[in-house]
Amino acid sequence: MALRVRSSGRIVCAALHPAEPGDTYIPDSLSYALTVEHRLLVTEAMEEPAGLGGHAKHGEWWWRGAVPVGAVVEA
Repeated sequence: MALRVRSSGRIVCAALHPAEPGDTYIPDSLSYALTVEHRLLVTEAMEEPAGLGGHAKHGEWWWRGAVPVGAVVEA
């Protein structure tokens, strides 16, 4: 689950979003630590009709303290 950090600060799934100029690539090992081990980055379940449409639709990750309104993150 590699990630891309856009120059805007937006964090996206590298598998769902092609590279853009200015991206910083976060490899699997570091993204695993940030998302699974420390839960610093969070997202919705793959399919989440109650939230923003699920990770499969938007492919975004958010800092745990900066989840957008309406998103339903996994506990």
